[in-house]
Amino acid sequence: MTRPPLPFTALAWTPDLAAALGEAMAAIARLDARICVSPFAPAWTLRASWAGYATALRLQQLELEEIDIIAEQCGLRLAGRPLPQTTGTPFDAYGPWLARLAEPEGRHWREDLPFTFDPPAGWREAPVLVRALTLLDAWALTDRSSAPWLGLPIVLRRIGITASPLPCLVAGGPGQRFALDPRTAVLKRLCKQLRRSAEDGLARLDRLEAGARRSAAAIAAEHRPGALAKLGRLALARPCLAARSVAPLLGITVSGAGKLLDRATRLDLLVEISGRGTWRSYVTPDVALALGLIAPDRGRPRTPPPSSPALDTVLATFDAEMAALDARLDLLGVGSPTGFAPTN
Repeated sequence: MTRPPLPFTALAWTPDLAAALGEAMAAIARLDARICVSPFAPAWTLRASWAGYATALRLQQLELEEIDIIAEQCGLRLAGRPLPQTTGTPFDAYGPWLARLAEPEGRHWREDLPFTFDPPAGWREAPVLVRALTLLDAWALTDRSSAPWLGLPIVLRRIGITASPLPCLVAGGPGQRFALDPRTAVLKRLCKQLRRSAEDGLARLDRLEAGARRSAAAIAAEHRPGALAKLGRLALARPCLAARSVAPLLGITVSGAGKLLDRATRLDLLVEISGRGTWRSYVTPDVALALGLIAPDRGRPRTPPPSSPALDTVLATFDAEMAALDARLDLLGVGSPTGFAPTN
């Protein structure tokens, strides 16, 4: 009879293991603190969910990348990139997972577990992150689907490590299902994965906020901005756009939407990705960077634009107008991030 693997909560601590755990907790705390106060948290959560879901698919040994997740969820067909060839339905779990991430707080971490979990030796004394990873480890032994990897960000929130859902914090390893690797090495590897994911999530939030500031400054500097401000707010919640999808959301004609998108591209508010003259598709610069369509900035960061009364007015009304936009999206039945219509 095969002996069960030694739980993480019962491992002997070493300086390297303690350092890896501390670095992971610090990185997660920094990201969580920023997300809790950022007005761009909903936009970041959508983008982070693409990265987290791509990680889960890789852990399932599926040859899919984040670019494939973005294209699938936004209905994009990228020029020069073939459709992913996979068996089964690898994208079906995304919608339910995103819905679970959006659940209100207050549910106990034991709720919805698809297996019976008895806290192992050392549970009460173990750091809270070690408890969460012990739960992930036991889950991976009983479930061969992507559910354990996708469930980790939910467990981290329910067990009290994060105050907000952080979908980028998907971690794990196929070897956990066989428990063949040294247990200390597995725990250290998981901590390093979470640290890197949290640091990448924070970098993505920095890029999103910096891009929003540059967009606001560019719009404020326009003599006749027209619907550019509305388009900028729409792009936060719906970062993949085309004239046919923008027109009904902004109440303008398809021709007018095309001209508006072209103007936004000239101002570097959007990036055109379709590579054709008609029925063009556009994405925000941060998504274009994730798709590998533009190169990341190099060298010293650009100086933020100086504050101005016009820019302050734009930022001051941002929350109210985003709430109105959410209400309009809900009315049109496209409020959910999983409800992207094809944009090409």
